[in-house]
Amino acid sequence: MQPFPWWTDEQKAFAEEVRAFVKEIAPRDAATRWTREFPFDIYKKIGAKGYIGAAIPKEYGGLGLGATGACILSEELHSMMPGIGRIVVGNMNGGLRQIIEYGTEEQKKRFLPDIAGGEIGAVVITEMTAGTDAAGVTVTAKKEGNHYILNGKKRFIVAAGVAERYFVYARTSDNPEDYKKRRHLTAFVVKKGTPGFTCEKLNEILAFENVQNGSLDFDNVVVSEADRIGQEGEGWKIMMAGLNFERTVIASGTIGWQRLLLNNAVPYAQRRVQFGKPTIDIPANQDKIADLVIRLKISRIAVYYTAWLWDREEDITIEASAIKAFGAEQTLESAKQATQIMAGDGVNRFYPVQNIYEVAKTEHVAGGTVEACRLVIFRSALKLMTEDIQMPRRVIDQELGVPVPAFGPVENKLPASEENVLAVLAEDYRINPGLHMTPGDIKEYIAAGDAELEKAIVALEGKGYVMVLRNKKGIQLVKATYDGLNKAYPKEHYRWFPTWATEDRVF
Repeated sequence: MQPFPWWTDEQKAFAEEVRAFVKEIAPRDAATRWTREFPFDIYKKIGAKGYIGAAIPKEYGGLGLGATGACILSEELHSMMPGIGRIVVGNMNGGLRQIIEYGTEEQKKRFLPDIAGGEIGAVVITEMTAGTDAAGVTVTAKKEGNHYILNGKKRFIVAAGVAERYFVYARTSDNPEDYKKRRHLTAFVVKKGTPGFTCEKLNEILAFENVQNGSLDFDNVVVSEADRIGQEGEGWKIMMAGLNFERTVIASGTIGWQRLLLNNAVPYAQRRVQFGKPTIDIPANQDKIADLVIRLKISRIAVYYTAWLWDREEDITIEASAIKAFGAEQTLESAKQATQIMAGDGVNRFYPVQNIYEVAKTEHVAGGTVEACRLVIFRSALKLMTEDIQMPRRVIDQELGVPVPAFGPVENKLPASEENVLAVLAEDYRINPGLHMTPGDIKEYIAAGDAELEKAIVALEGKGYVMVLRNKKGIQLVKATYDGLNKAYPKEHYRWFPTWATEDRVF
């Protein structure tokens, strides 16, 4: 695919190099999906190239291509090899970003060169009772001297059993206050072969033919304090940083899948003859192909914009969750349409469309469900986009008698009094009859401090002139009652009819 204008020359060259390399190993990847082998040999080749170090700084053995480089690698691998790409993404997520951001200098020098060299890694979060509720981790890590003792079980771990390095989140505090403030988790690196650390089970996951997934058991596993990433209690913060990176790279993988769908559906329709003509001439198929292109183009722009923001060290909490959910959903829709274009062959394992149809559904769950991503977006948007999400201020046009937009601060605010507060609420009824006002809304028109305004509202409430909705912080929303409206203005003040309404049409 065409590089973006903001890519560096190194990133453009990297994309071309990986694209050529993928063509060499794609046949072997396809074979392992039939034999159910874990492709250690392919992974060694990728490691030897140093590709896993795309996002690792050069001083730690990486390529220094940033999040953009990691996304390029993920996209290109997924464009021909659905399985291998997923394992590479898992390796990248197996502590890479977390160590870069929170590791000590010694830890960076110890772990990052191995990651860049292709050491297989895994992220270890999910448990029996902790899935989307990632804060509910129950695996414990109790400190004894200069080490920790880990006990518990983890499940749904990509690369379980074959990974050498496991980035584990465990509970280090049962204090309710620590849990409330998300200071109860700590991050560790646990190596394969550590006494008491075993692979308990391998799962049969939809579309993961050559991707290993399983459960892990921690039985008095001793982990050195030197292998703790960040400070004790920083696990939640570290987890969020890792998930943002993971979701970005997963989304870039879905771009590759969409490319693979397009590369199968279009040539197929050009060569499949029905009713005496190629099926690409059928308008319904043309519409579907157009949809495949639309989704691919929009998804790709969104992913690389997010990677660009990441490389600028900006907060991508919203963007990462958005592209992860969008990528999974749009890839599944594209897989459905590609399947319809190819009909029976679309559900035949001899073509990759069938695999992508399945794995796209798996991506609705892996790396955070699409519902969890939406929850993150909702919560983050209310905090991070407060300047962008403002209640539009409107006033009544004196000639038309209808609400019109108003900008800038109110020039002549009213002095604080019960009468003026009620007048503001009554005027808002004319503008937003179905809405309450926040204390902040009222203060746009009333020159009052918080305590002074609250006193006036409480007094009006006691007289039955306003209704008040409260939360834990105090007064949340206020609205004038019927009696309050009548107290503030005569009934004629609220009446309005369009100019075309004749007397016989109203009363």
